[in-house]
Amino acid sequence: MTQKYRVIIADDLPEARKLLKRFIELIQPMFTIIDEAENGEALIEKVMFHKPDLILTDIDMPKLKGMDAIRECQKLIPDIKYIFTTAHDSFALEAFELSAVDYILKPIKKDRLYLALEKAKKVLSQSNPVLDKEDKKRIPIKFNRSLYYIFVKDILFIEKSGRKTIIHTNKREYPSLETLEELKEYLPSGIVQSHRSFLINLEHMSHITTVGKSYMVYFYGYDKSAQISKHNINYIQELMETYLKSNADRK
Repeated sequence: MTQKYRVIIADDLPEARKLLKRFIELIQPMFTIIDEAENGEALIEKVMFHKPDLILTDIDMPKLKGMDAIRECQKLIPDIKYIFTTAHDSFALEAFELSAVDYILKPIKKDRLYLALEKAKKVLSQSNPVLDKEDKKRIPIKFNRSLYYIFVKDILFIEKSGRKTIIHTNKREYPSLETLEELKEYLPSGIVQSHRSFLINLEHMSHITTVGKSYMVYFYGYDKSAQISKHNINYIQELMETYLKSNADRK
């Protein structure tokens, strides 16, 4: 199976993003555009959600410049790879000091972009494929005026509570306006739906208790519990057995 590299492109001009997307589709089918950002702040959020293999970003963008956005992304994902695209050659030295894969001047030409993506392929193919991305993955959660970056591995369970969802970790609870369905898109397979109002992390489960006609699941080092529906109890138990077996086989 051919390796596909996931790419986010960032530029404040829609026509520039459209051109980049068309060029990439024509010249490098190994790269697929998974999302676009119109400014630096949006780029950081989308990178945290998708954890792409490569970023192509303009430098001069509103809200947050491309280089500043990349510096923030590096704090959260140190091995992130990126190519700068800009109309100004004065940023080249700073770009390579940030270990950019390449630096492309606008107007972008197909042959120049092809060379940059070939270079990116070599860098990405040399990356450690065994690296456990899930251990490093974070998701951004917006609530009121705050943006939280939560390690996926720290999530115990997620609970729908009225119009909000509550993300439970051992350290604290994080309220969010995202729905369970929206959050599921960015979570690994070990976090599963146990009930219409709950997502649970199999890695942190300690035990399941029957309370009346309900099944409650508890987590190591945490007092609060989540719920498993009667319909899902056998499914969750089977998933847990498979999860434990797969971990035992790795040892």
